Amino acid sequence: MAKKIPLAWNNLWHQPVRSGVAVVGVTFAAVLMFMQLGFLEAVKASATVIYDVLEFDICLRSRDYARFSDARSFDQSRLVAAREIEGVAAAKPLWVGVLSWRNPQSGEPRAILTLGVPDGAAVFNEQSIQGRVDRELVRPEAMLVDTHTRREFGPADGRKFGPADVGRLVEINQQELEIAGLYTCGSGLNAGGAVIANERDFFRCVPQLVSDQASLGLIDVAEGSDVYAVAQRLRAALPEDVEVLTRGEVLETEIRHWVWDTNYGLIFQSGVLVAVVVGTAIVYQVLASEVTSRMPEYATLKAIGYDNLYLVRVMVEQSLCLALAAFLASWAIAAVLYQITAVGAQIPIRMTWQNLLLVLGLTAALCVVSGVAAIRKAYRADPAELF
Repeated sequence: MAKKIPLAWNNLWHQPVRSGVAVVGVTFAAVLMFMQLGFLEAVKASATVIYDVLEFDICLRSRDYARFSDARSFDQSRLVAAREIEGVAAAKPLWVGVLSWRNPQSGEPRAILTLGVPDGAAVFNEQSIQGRVDRELVRPEAMLVDTHTRREFGPADGRKFGPADVGRLVEINQQELEIAGLYTCGSGLNAGGAVIANERDFFRCVPQLVSDQASLGLIDVAEGSDVYAVAQRLRAALPEDVEVLTRGEVLETEIRHWVWDTNYGLIFQSGVLVAVVVGTAIVYQVLASEVTSRMPEYATLKAIGYDNLYLVRVMVEQSLCLALAAFLASWAIAAVLYQITAVGAQIPIRMTWQNLLLVLGLTAALCVVSGVAAIRKAYRADPAELF
């Protein structure tokens, strides 16, 4: 008869205010976990946002490469040698630099990521970007501006770069360039904005850069050729001053750099840990108070033959009910906050199924651990005190 009574559910509904406080506390912790994990996903997405739109199967880069905005350089003769390797269809240089953009309204200088592209080469896999490069950068002293460039760079409307900015003249590294068009990509964690210029204008803005050097080499593999086999041939043929990475390896190393080699990953992972600790403390306090107030009931259960294991099972069921309610509420709240953050702050924050399962697991774990710790007080419930 006793087994048919949903004791855990009844305990929750008997004191709805206390149960509500527990759900709110766990929901707060779960929302915090969702946000920290979302920001961590944004770091991963931002780390590869430019590589994602570049056209290449294999990348050549300097052994001194630090990150995309600090790619260093290598001799373009490496690209000439790469074109002779079996399976290589094309090898294109790309120049990368962080130059000084002068706000056309305030005159204040800002660091902007600048990409230099060679004439007539298909550098981007996004046709919307490559088409604008082919059309707008054929004339000298022209550039394309990323629409995600921050408003601190001085858009015409004071908010976002758009059609009203086309035709404006902007000084970059003391050289005047005209905004010939716009594109949309983002600069990730490298800078607050980005522009694309033809190689002739890139070198005009950076005259100290040696023209026979390249920041990156973008290699296309011939149709039917195995990318990994071609990469192996390149590693064997080229000097050790360049490293050869497949597209997947490039993306992996870039994500690893920003998540593990910088403070970004540590900050957001620590945030998840703090959320778990805070949630555990809140739930423990609520459940411990609930156990204390129900000592006579627990003593009665023990008097009629139920052991401590049964009390633990009831508390685990009760904790899981709290965890499920808090998880569903936090999921809904986090989804709204993700949308607000993505639109308002232009951060590529995203929710993944892996993170959903992780938050569900952590929420359930912190509730169960808190419940089991709290129910230990009931072990001391003495049935003899009832008589």
